[in-house]
Amino acid sequence: MVALDLDSQIQLLSRIQFLTRFSSNLVQITGDSGSGKTWLSERYLESWATEPVQSLLLCNSNQQDAQHRSIILRQIVRDAVFNENDLLLQSLDEILQGQSIHALIVIDDAHRLRPALLEELWALVNEAQRRDDWQINVLLFGLRGKLTKCLHKISSGQGLKPLELEISLLNENERDMFIDVLIVSKKMDAASRRVLKQKALSLPLLPGALRGLESQENLSMDDKKSRTPIVLGVLMFFLLVVGTGLVWLTLFPSAPEEPLVRLPAAPGLPLNPLSSSELTDSKELVSDEPPVFDDTRSFSEPPELEGMTVGRTDKNLREVVLPEEVVNAIIDDQKKADTLKKTQGPESISHEEPLKEKNMLSETVSKMTDNLDVPLANQILLAIPNSHYGLQLAALESKREVNEFIKKYDLTDRVFVYETRRKGSPWFMVLFDQYPSVADAREAQTKLSISLKSLSPWPKSFTRIHDEINLLN
Repeated sequence: MVALDLDSQIQLLSRIQFLTRFSSNLVQITGDSGSGKTWLSERYLESWATEPVQSLLLCNSNQQDAQHRSIILRQIVRDAVFNENDLLLQSLDEILQGQSIHALIVIDDAHRLRPALLEELWALVNEAQRRDDWQINVLLFGLRGKLTKCLHKISSGQGLKPLELEISLLNENERDMFIDVLIVSKKMDAASRRVLKQKALSLPLLPGALRGLESQENLSMDDKKSRTPIVLGVLMFFLLVVGTGLVWLTLFPSAPEEPLVRLPAAPGLPLNPLSSSELTDSKELVSDEPPVFDDTRSFSEPPELEGMTVGRTDKNLREVVLPEEVVNAIIDDQKKADTLKKTQGPESISHEEPLKEKNMLSETVSKMTDNLDVPLANQILLAIPNSHYGLQLAALESKREVNEFIKKYDLTDRVFVYETRRKGSPWFMVLFDQYPSVADAREAQTKLSISLKSLSPWPKSFTRIHDEINLLN
């Protein structure tokens, strides 16, 4: 959920705080799907609840009543010994043995609770009302209309009644504010902003529905990304075909048929000796005037150009003579090339350039490698129960910042570091220890050093920690 406190949500949270401050109550907070019940329950625990003992239960349809009792009691009383099949009131009375208690029990998706456990929670609140040293408040966050009938039945004929608060729809100003936060977080251009705002007008005024626009935008971006390789592949194939055609035309041009070129006699070249007339033609070729060829020679038969090669001695073929200076230059260049090849040999081929490139690549990779002083603890943290809490000290964007942070506050071997994703970018969370309940986490917070307290650490549920770690999958 976007970390945005809207006016309607602030009013609801402050009203819950007022109702639970001085007495024991069972309060039902209801709303439609997508109204933000889960976010409000966690937000209340983190920033609004004042009770020293707190318990959070996230209902699952696969859990039994015994598991629900165990989760609640283990957060209220640390290291407690009880029978999870006993009633909540019976177990809590035996655990406390006359001690006082000031506790808050928050249950999300409470519409999944069985009527028997609802009756136990109601009995617990009633008992707290009768005792001066007990104050227990129960907050049930659930879907609208799912618990009303059951709670009315179990409280019928009693003086104390469950309270009900409704999560109202957002107004138009809050909707626009919500969309503005999404736009800022996504860094959209003007056209995308207009499209997003237009889509929001047709949606219900619920945070969940508006947040769905962000998912649609991500899907649209993913779809574009998935199409991009296909387009690039087609473009590359087209360029490859065009490039191949150009190379073919360059290497094998379809030149018009021309007379056979014959070189003058020279050492090492098996060519025919030049005649006096050919020497005259040679002098004409090196003159300042353009070369002139004798086109008056007649052929007994039309020449067949197919299959002709340099050095062929057919008398009926036309000959073009190159000057002797040009031929000698060609021969000298060939001799120099042969001499250089013999002196160097295949062993002299230099491998310095590939080795240089390889070393440069290794240096680049080593510079990019950024190890953590404290290893990532993702798998270790996943093994810790959802009911536990940790103290979050920092959220950083790179391993280098994590190392600097740990060295600055001397936190080596004292913290957990886990990796998550935010808007597709890696983030690293620094977590100080883990505790069975929110109360233990808050108590540990008061005992931190002055330097760590200056970081404003806050209790974070392992339910959320697990969700953030799972974003990597």
